[in-house]
Amino acid sequence: MDNTNIKKIIKLGESSKVQFKERLPHLDSLANELIAFSNSQGGIIIFGVNDKTGTLNGLSFNEIQNINQQLINVASQKVYPPIYLTTNTVTIDNNQLVVATVNEGLSKPYKDSNGTIYVKNGSDKRKVTSNDEIARLLGSRSLLADETEIFGSNLKDLDIRLFSEYFKKEFEMTFEEKGLTLEEALLAKKVMRNNHLTLAGLLFFGNEPQSLC
Repeated sequence: MDNTNIKKIIKLGESSKVQFKERLPHLDSLANELIAFSNSQGGIIIFGVNDKTGTLNGLSFNEIQNINQQLINVASQKVYPPIYLTTNTVTIDNNQLVVATVNEGLSKPYKDSNGTIYVKNGSDKRKVTSNDEIARLLGSRSLLADETEIFGSNLKDLDIRLFSEYFKKEFEMTFEEKGLTLEEALLAKKVMRNNHLTLAGLLFFGNEPQSLC
């Protein structure tokens, strides 16, 4: 996601997949935000933006370092089970911002230290108390093991030639001839998910699968 896209997202305001934080909130509150995104469809938190006005209030170097460290701590110590997230520092109109990306979780429901479950509700979040809704969250994690993301993997770990040969053999034409980009073909065959190789993708088409599995 480049700076132009980030700028457009900020102009559109908060949504079920976008949250603004002018500064680092209380860590329990941050944990609840991460939980809500993980139990829903994922999203991003942009630090250095006023959530009421969308006004940019850039972060200092020390604030950026602290936010990155606290995000790691909260994701691994205050969310159960722990989650993985990615962060990027971007500069918009001379303001340095931190963008944290939280993917939809594979091990729902995610909870805080008290066992409380949160989901997104528009641009806000809410507690889940209904047994039926908890059951639905449990059911939504029925992702096949082969489709599990291998965190730390990316397109560089893929033998593109091998995948291309497989695709042509199965469909009797290349993915380009079918009007697909490489990324679209990888998604369609469940070789990649959320910019990571899946377990099946890594095992069948990975350069060195043993180094990541």
